[in-house]
Amino acid sequence: MPITKVDSYAFYPGARDRLDQMRPADPSKTPWTPLGKPLSECRVTLVSTAGIYLKGDVSFDYEREWREPQWGDPTHREIPRTAGQDDCEYTHLHINTEYLKADRNVAFPVDIFLDYEREGKIGRLADTLYSIMGYIPNFNPLIKQTAPRMAARMKAEGVDAAFLFPV
Repeated sequence: MPITKVDSYAFYPGARDRLDQMRPADPSKTPWTPLGKPLSECRVTLVSTAGIYLKGDVSFDYEREWREPQWGDPTHREIPRTAGQDDCEYTHLHINTEYLKADRNVAFPVDIFLDYEREGKIGRLADTLYSIMGYIPNFNPLIKQTAPRMAARMKAEGVDAAFLFPV
C-alpha cells in the first residue's frame, strides 16, 4: 500500500495519554561513564532515529504501524560506514523523508563524521552505524532487547562513544 499522506498529529492524543501513564526510568540508576580518552582517539558510531536501512534489507515495519498507530517498530538496522546516500532507503511515517532522500546528513551525518575522522577530530568512525525508528510508543522492547543488542555489537567493535541523532 503506497503511503500518500500521514497526519502525525492524529496519533498525538492517544500517544500523550499512554506517555502520561508511563514512568520514566530513574536517571540516578544510570551510571555516568566519563569518556576515558580524548575524542580524537575514540572510535565512534552514529545512531539515527530516522528509520534508515540499506536497500535490499528488511524495511522497518511501517505497514504495521500504518494499521496499528499505537505501535512502533522497536528493531534496529545496521548500516556500514561505507554505504553511500543512494545505498539506503529512507522511510518514516512521522517525518518528511524528502530531506533525507536529498541529504542523509540532516539526520544521519555519516559524511560529516568521515570528515571529522580525516581532520583528526575523532579517532575513527566505526564500521557499523545504526538506525532505529523514532516513533516507538512502547519503548520496553527497545530498552530490554534492541538497545542491549546494539550495545553488545558496539562493544564487540570497540566503540568508545555513540552519537544519537533524534528526529
